[in-house]
Amino acid sequence: MRKCFFVVLAALLFLAGCNKEAPCPEESLTVLRVGLAETRTSLGPSADGRRKVYWSEGDCISVNGVVSEALSGIPDGSTQADFRFTSALSAPYNILYPASIGKDAYTVVLPAEQAFVEGGIASGALPMAGYSADGASASIGHLCALVCVSVKRGATAATIGTLSFMSNAMEQVSGEFEIDYRSHTLIPTSYDEADWEVTVNVGAPLPASAPLEICVAVPAATYDTGFTIKVNGTGGAVTKEMSRSVTLEAGHLYLLDAFAFVPTEPEDYNVTGRVVDNAGMPVEGVVVTDGAQCTRTRADGKFFMTSDLPSVKFVYISTPSGYLPRVDNGIPKFYKPVSASSGIVNCGDFVLTPVPDPDNCTIFFMADPQPRKSSYAYDKIGYHSLNCCTDLYRELKETAAATGRQVYGVCLGDLVHEDMSLYAQYTAGLKTLGYPTFNVIGNHDHNPSAADDAAGAADYESYFGPANYSFNIGKMHFVVLDNLLMYKESGTLKSFNVGLSDAAWQWLQADLAQVPTSTIVNVCSHAPMFRTDADGEVSGRETTPHGNDYSLLLRGYTEVHAWAGHTHRSFNYVYPSSHRHRRINVHTLARCTGELWTNEYLAAGTPRGFTIVEVRGGRIASWRFHPTKYQTSAFAGPGGQPAYKWRDWSYNSSGVAQMNGGGALDESYQMHLYPPGSYAPSDGYLYANVFLYDGSWGTPVFTLDGGSSTTMTLVSEDSRHDLATTEFKTFYKNNNPTTNSSSSYEASITGNLHTLFRVQAPATGSGTVSVRDRFGNVYTRTISW
Repeated sequence: MRKCFFVVLAALLFLAGCNKEAPCPEESLTVLRVGLAETRTSLGPSADGRRKVYWSEGDCISVNGVVSEALSGIPDGSTQADFRFTSALSAPYNILYPASIGKDAYTVVLPAEQAFVEGGIASGALPMAGYSADGASASIGHLCALVCVSVKRGATAATIGTLSFMSNAMEQVSGEFEIDYRSHTLIPTSYDEADWEVTVNVGAPLPASAPLEICVAVPAATYDTGFTIKVNGTGGAVTKEMSRSVTLEAGHLYLLDAFAFVPTEPEDYNVTGRVVDNAGMPVEGVVVTDGAQCTRTRADGKFFMTSDLPSVKFVYISTPSGYLPRVDNGIPKFYKPVSASSGIVNCGDFVLTPVPDPDNCTIFFMADPQPRKSSYAYDKIGYHSLNCCTDLYRELKETAAATGRQVYGVCLGDLVHEDMSLYAQYTAGLKTLGYPTFNVIGNHDHNPSAADDAAGAADYESYFGPANYSFNIGKMHFVVLDNLLMYKESGTLKSFNVGLSDAAWQWLQADLAQVPTSTIVNVCSHAPMFRTDADGEVSGRETTPHGNDYSLLLRGYTEVHAWAGHTHRSFNYVYPSSHRHRRINVHTLARCTGELWTNEYLAAGTPRGFTIVEVRGGRIASWRFHPTKYQTSAFAGPGGQPAYKWRDWSYNSSGVAQMNGGGALDESYQMHLYPPGSYAPSDGYLYANVFLYDGSWGTPVFTLDGGSSTTMTLVSEDSRHDLATTEFKTFYKNNNPTTNSSSSYEASITGNLHTLFRVQAPATGSGTVSVRDRFGNVYTRTISW
């Protein structure tokens, strides 16, 4: 049957024999004409106080167990229909609708699941039965009542999955019933728990403007202790209980008061907690994860998960835009450790503090501070790495204070160098900065004496929490990934493959499932995940676990920035417009504390320093290089110092860099110029190393004083290198016993410099090199020779 809106209380069935019909069908055919009356509802409001029921295409009834032919060609809105039987029928008549629920002469089966039709019931969902002793006439009555609920949308969008009806006294509401056709009543026969519930499969989103009306047909009866309605949907369930005695009359409509879908506690969970602001008010919609799955907080700030507790190390949030979690000594505490393997874990409150002007802020990206102890042989070649870190922290602190707005930091791994005791010095440095720093685990951050990858990350996790996590700044989503799969070789945990573990890939999918594809995504890893300066495309290699997977997932977003360190060399890359990764921007940062072995002032041509990203309107507005101007520690090497012929500055007695041509070393220094004859006496080219150049920048232009301007050419020879870096590396290779005896230390790094340009120039002269970045900023350097 099909509803007009809701269904009638009662209907009349008229039986007509062949002698009552005109024209009369053949003798082997019986035709029953069934009329349906319009009636008034007995409970609840309605549009006009009346409900109609219509016969619809495909309806069947059964009489004495014989099923009629399905109705065919019946007009819409028909309240009468002729049901045809292919055999003659004899009185008395036991009549059943729909025919499909009949099992045998005195047994019907009410399905445990019902289909959903908004505002009403599906065809055949409201059964009826009737009896006639002689076939002249009969009454047909309802076997079930109809319970309807109106579910309103809460503060956030939600989809309703199911609605379930249960008797509070565990009475049968589905399954096999005996039927009394004379009284139109059902007689329970089952004590099976599966028959105590009937469910409507809804699968519909909640409209924003009007309630979603869901109806369920249940056996007419007096429910002495009432009944319970449970609505399951996005984020959990809402339960409504009628705890007093309720009589649901056959054919009557029982309307519950409308309610909003604001899920309370689910029945089955073992992890819970709450997210609130610093005023104690709940924060709705925050993504919470156990490292494998994600859920969101509800309107009351609560969250619930069913987790595999033995495998859970942390429960943590994806910090929402406009907030900061608790920050202890510069470290964001967005996580709660989990040690229980059973029971219910209550994480308590995650407290968020609102951030002023959240769409306008500054982010400092740095990579590979990687200090060693000063007593180590490899830390006594040039400068002590811990001293270089101290200078870096000072630079970061002063630069952040000068912004006058919220600053965030991201350190892209190798926070230490295989010495877990140095985490204390690193965190002490973060404490001084005045802003929170989100950290990435690097290969050298794993304990080399640990048994395996998971154990190797334990020290990092004890300071910074999970290695795979996310947060949000402005209108952007940031994902932090551990993309190093460590393994033991020669007894130490130092070897690795680049890629994602199965667990990291599972979590990444769950996290990004919460993020619309129109969102700008920043992926932060230690090792590059996409294009590199030397080895081509990482994601497409067979040796990169889940490389193709994360590539496919991320390139579905409209804009992606992939940040990494690890190589100790600057490399920024823009894919061609026809490439599958055309929406992905690659940013690989040089080591922030200089060359690894010596901690000298350059790392493959890029000075010590970091990258500053400016956020305006919630999006990336620009980025630029910021050099570290401090070098306050004394030289520590035993073999003397390089001449620093090609260094553009010197340090004063306070350890502050002063440019050779006057002025301070500052952000105007975005490139290093080399005059003709620098690389070789016969080389008539002027060179420019533009630190953060990528394909979206303009090509550098050289203007000769008193002459014309010439566009420079990108150097592509395999022998290309940065001359200033080569100068001090050659010196240490020749003059320091540690570097001299090591085959790993090379006098020059060739072939990996993708930011070197040149132009032919006269033997003597002066001029200016200018370059425009992708944001329209123009940087210039002047040179005389």
